[in-house]
Amino acid sequence: MLNMGAVLLLLIGVADGVKTFCDATEPHITTQCFGSLGGTVEVVLPTRTSQDDYYRLKKNNVMIFHNRSETADSRYSFIVSTGIFTIKGVNMKDTGEYSMEVHDADGKQVAYTKCYLTIEAPVSSPLLSRECLSRGQQRVSCSAGGDGLHYSWSLDGLPLNDTRLLSGPGSASDVTLEPGRSGLLTCSVRNNVSHAAANITLSACDVAGHVPIIAGSLSATALLLIVALGVYCAKKHKTSKDTTEAEDATYAEVSVQGEGEVEYAAVRVAPGPRRTLETNVDECVYTQPRRTRP
Repeated sequence: MLNMGAVLLLLIGVADGVKTFCDATEPHITTQCFGSLGGTVEVVLPTRTSQDDYYRLKKNNVMIFHNRSETADSRYSFIVSTGIFTIKGVNMKDTGEYSMEVHDADGKQVAYTKCYLTIEAPVSSPLLSRECLSRGQQRVSCSAGGDGLHYSWSLDGLPLNDTRLLSGPGSASDVTLEPGRSGLLTCSVRNNVSHAAANITLSACDVAGHVPIIAGSLSATALLLIVALGVYCAKKHKTSKDTTEAEDATYAEVSVQGEGEVEYAAVRVAPGPRRTLETNVDECVYTQPRRTRP
């Protein structure tokens, strides 16, 4: 199994890259170690003081070094007196499982240990950007290069916790602060091989600067509502003029039955749709008297 607690990792900035250090002397376990891309990694392996001991260093079960021959890779070196195994100019191909076997003069194994080396790109210098939002909040973003990045934030030296945040945890790459916050904001970025930090000075955002934009948006919305209402009313007026109910029409039939006797008959037509007629003559109702024989 991997032993994370036995890892001792020191980060040293050097001209040719980052140097990492890992203690893998714990026997019968696999220690997790990390190396920085382009840097140097030093792994402490078990060693004995007897000159008759025989060492075998393997990578993924392939022999890469033993004390009776020189290593084929000039980037590798091993100091018997200190037990330090060094890889210079680390690249991604150096990732893998390394094992050290120590045998005495009789061929008996007296020490054995393993470590798994993971290579990561170091953290680049973070870049900070700040944006004022409409209600006085501030959104700050932190960007950096590297593998397996972890972020942390502080304001005036104090950890930026949830009570002073509106969104985004303190481990995110961007956070939104509540209105009125000011001071020195620090973004720290780290991974297993390096770390870096950047600062930005915050001042309270001017909410008034956003008022003209909001007012302009409201005016445009009101104008659209007025135009839509006018179109609706005009359309409704036209529809009501073209479709109205027709009035009742009454036709009268008059018959004369004798001297001074007149009979009337009336027919009523039920209301129906009105047909629009274009005419310049007044509407009239005519009655035709008809005489009937006695």
